[in-house]
Amino acid sequence: MRCPTCKKDNTLRPWEGLTTVMGVEVEGRGQRCRSCGEILIELTERGRQERLAAEHLVDRGIRSGVEFKFVRKLAGLRANEVADMFGVRKETVSRWERGEVEIPRTAAYALGELFAHPKLTRQRLEAFAQP
Repeated sequence: MRCPTCKKDNTLRPWEGLTTVMGVEVEGRGQRCRSCGEILIELTERGRQERLAAEHLVDRGIRSGVEFKFVRKLAGLRANEVADMFGVRKETVSRWERGEVEIPRTAAYALGELFAHPKLTRQRLEAFAQP
């Protein structure tokens, strides 16, 4: 196979090591070019790395808008869905994610629970919203 960076043939070899995703070091796998050092990672592997990073962020607590948005997207939620579940406007979620307004700890915790236990947490939020 040819390296997309240096264009040399037969230089890619298996690679394993630490890589950083959202400030979190995770174990990664891919291919490394012996000639230029470029590391190639499959999309499925990148998805696995992102999930590991999100799990770490959720476990330690979501602390920033960038982390909130990262976990929300990996949970498969749109900003307006999160807004509806939390009883706020979608503009509020946008302000949280841009760091303009501090994220309430309950919202960060609830998003973490939605990521970790999507069905159960949705049921609980819906039940809580019922009059």
